[in-house]
Amino acid sequence: MTIEELKAELTNKSYPEEVRIAVDMVVTNVPHFLSASFAAAERWTKDLEKCPAWLRLQKFKEAVAALEG
Repeated sequence: MTIEELKAELTNKSYPEEVRIAVDMVVTNVPHFLSASFAAAERWTKDLEKCPAWLRLQKFKEAVAALEG
């Protein structure tokens, strides 16, 4: 999946106020999290699969999918 594909999938949707993406990670401001994470991923020049922001976005996607059932 590309950054553009993931951005299209995750943006312009409504989310709960808090989304737990890991045992030790809770997103409390989803719009800011998405904006900052996508900006960091777009600036990443190495392998995208090693980008911390990209990995957090993947965890967010999985957490949201689990919430949706």
